[in-house]
Amino acid sequence: MSERHNDGPLIRNERGISLITVMMVVLIMTLMGISILAVTGSERQIAGSVSASEASTNAAESCVSTGANVLIQFLENTAVPAALLSNAAPPGPVPFTNLAVLNSELFIDGGNLDFPVGAGSVPNLAMTVNNYQVFGDIDRLYVNPAFGSQFDPATGGASLQDYFYQITCVATNVTTGLTSQVGAVYVCNHNGSFCQRRQY
Repeated sequence: MSERHNDGPLIRNERGISLITVMMVVLIMTLMGISILAVTGSERQIAGSVSASEASTNAAESCVSTGANVLIQFLENTAVPAALLSNAAPPGPVPFTNLAVLNSELFIDGGNLDFPVGAGSVPNLAMTVNNYQVFGDIDRLYVNPAFGSQFDPATGGASLQDYFYQITCVATNVTTGLTSQVGAVYVCNHNGSFCQRRQY
C-alpha cells in the first residue's frame, strides 16, 4: 500500500523563504559595510585637511615670529644684522636684494604697504618651513608717544615713542598649493628692549 503525502498550501508557499531571508541579511550587511567605509574615508579626508591647514598656519606663524625677531634686532642695532641676510652663512630669512626696501619700511611710516605674495610684491622675508614656501612683509604703520610717558630723561627730555609694525606672512604648500595667511601688529619701543604682539 503506497503512502500519500498531502502538502498543504501553507507549506508549499514557504519553500525558499530561508534563502530570501539570508539574501536580505547579506544585502543589509553589505550596505552597512559600504556606508561605514564611506564614513571612515570621509573622516580621514577631513582629518587630513585639518592637519594640512594647521601645518600651513604654523608655517606662517613661524614667519611672523621671525619677523618680530628681525624687528627687535633692527631696533637694537638701528640696522638689520648681516647674519639675518640671505647671503650670510647659513642663509638668513631676509633677502639681500630686498635690504634697501626693508630698511625703508622699518624707518618710514607707511613707506611701502605692499604684500608678501602676488603682483608687485617685494617680500621682506623668505623662508622654507618643511614643505612650505613662506614669504613675509614688514611695514611700519605709525609712531605714538608711549602710554603714560611724557619724556625720556636719557634723551634730554624727548618723549618715549612706541613704534607700530604690521607683519604679514603667507605660507604655500609647494605640493598641493594650499595657502595660509597670518598677520600681526607689534608695538615696540625705540631700542628694541620691548616688542610685543598687540591683540586686535
